[in-house]
Amino acid sequence: MSVLAAHGLSVRFGAVAALDEVDLAVADGEFVAVVGPSGCGKSTLLRALGGMLPPSAAVSGTLSVPTLPGGGPATAWMPQRDGLLPWRRAWSNALLGARIARVPRPDAEARAAELFETFGLGGFERAWPHELSGGMRQRLALLRTCLAGRPVLLLDEPFGALDPITRRRMNEWLAGVGLATTAGTATAASTTTGQRAVVLVTHDVDEALALADRVIVLGARPGRVVLDAAAPSREKVLTALEY
Repeated sequence: MSVLAAHGLSVRFGAVAALDEVDLAVADGEFVAVVGPSGCGKSTLLRALGGMLPPSAAVSGTLSVPTLPGGGPATAWMPQRDGLLPWRRAWSNALLGARIARVPRPDAEARAAELFETFGLGGFERAWPHELSGGMRQRLALLRTCLAGRPVLLLDEPFGALDPITRRRMNEWLAGVGLATTAGTATAASTTTGQRAVVLVTHDVDEALALADRVIVLGARPGRVVLDAAAPSREKVLTALEY
């Protein structure tokens, strides 16, 4: 069952065509990675799915995105930069997403107490952002996104600013906490953070192959889907990127 979908989605910014006739469906609990060359519309696609396109964007086609009871898309977005507030301790930063999403504070705090350890942040609840390593800051930002309690997570190159070693460790960690799957097989840890659909935008082919159930490749701008495959080979993805 699809929790979000796009059919014939095209997006233009003035004279610039960003996306052209994109079809996409993401199932409940599925992890989908979107890769493609710079400027092909990956982030535009993610913003469209999250209802975050500016009013100036010309959009055609159809979008089916889950909504909250009070209205608005039931998605949570994590950008590349962690965006932690330097004047808030780790605990307060983690709860910010839940506060914005109007999750009852007792519920959010109870969930945070469970997940700080899972996210490798146990004992750092009162740390300031500047006291955390780059990988810890990204884990905290992802925890903040998860605590918003939305059924769909949209991750826009969340580890792109990290050095290669830390990025690899983050990928290994992400595969273990249940937001991702490994080699197309769901991990047993999926219940620790809830069954969520995840859409990850990345320029790193190996990251996409390591984490996702399905890999979607967008061609050069305007972005079109040139590959949509479950657990494809690295060669198949690289060939599609040359399209």
